[in-house]
Amino acid sequence: MTRRLEIMVGLVIVAGVVAAVFGTLWLQDASFGRGTQEVEALFQEVGQLMRGNSVKLRGVTIGQVQEIMVEPDGNAVRVRMRIRDGLVLPENRAVLLAPESMFGDWQAEIVNPGDHSQFNFYQPDESGVMGGYALPDFSRLTAAADQISANLSVLTERVEEAFTEETARNLSQAINNIQEVSERMRLLVEAQAGAVSDLASEFEASAVELGQAAHAAQLTFTRAEELLGAPTTDSLMLDARATLANLKTLSQEVSAATQGAQGMIMRVDSTFARLDRMTAKVEAGQGAIGLLMNDTTIVAQAQNVLGELAALLADLQENPQRYVRLSIF
Repeated sequence: MTRRLEIMVGLVIVAGVVAAVFGTLWLQDASFGRGTQEVEALFQEVGQLMRGNSVKLRGVTIGQVQEIMVEPDGNAVRVRMRIRDGLVLPENRAVLLAPESMFGDWQAEIVNPGDHSQFNFYQPDESGVMGGYALPDFSRLTAAADQISANLSVLTERVEEAFTEETARNLSQAINNIQEVSERMRLLVEAQAGAVSDLASEFEASAVELGQAAHAAQLTFTRAEELLGAPTTDSLMLDARATLANLKTLSQEVSAATQGAQGMIMRVDSTFARLDRMTAKVEAGQGAIGLLMNDTTIVAQAQNVLGELAALLADLQENPQRYVRLSIF
């Protein structure tokens, strides 16, 4: 009886160990005879990723993270992953590291970088190695949130310092001024609306007149083309040539007359020159006329002589017998 109990306890222990082993292998996504393949990716950093974290494609677990190691130059982190063999991966692929749950578990998901253009994936130089990007973990997000909270606190304090009661009054006055200016602008626009309408009407009338003028000009050009193409055009041209010849002859005659007039003008100029010389002599007191005009004594004597002569003529008319005696016998 004791022997049988010991055997039963041993079988239970063995079964538990086997179940634990198979359970662990199942949880670790062991292949159980299925083929696997290894893929690698390079990252600037890997956050909280650990060995054994799941590798996913389109949300389905396809493998595990096998190894995480820093590159010899220290500029990148290489992650080696084992995934199922035979999977068709995206032609353009990269690895995105992100938290898998709220308990600190992370995952590596193979994605198309074109669907996540907001992330700066690492660009490896090696062929066949995928680039990667790690999202910030919760600790970094918390630190960033704390920083943002601190900045908001400082900003709030500065706003409270700047936004005083006087600032509020000034802001209210500025708003009132803006409203007043807006009202004035509205009134101005309404006042100018009529003027703009009249101006538009004048532009329209001017456009109509221009159109009429253009039509008239077109009719004129058409009429001119008709006249030029008419049979009488040749005769008109001949008449025009004859008229031009007559005008040429008339021009020659006018030119000859002009030359004669020039000779007459020269003679008149000579006569005026003589008059100028005579006038100059008179003004200089030369000759009888010059003496008469310049000597006041001679003028006075001439006036006396003329006066006596007038008196003599008057007396002759009144008393002719004094001067004329007529005797027949």
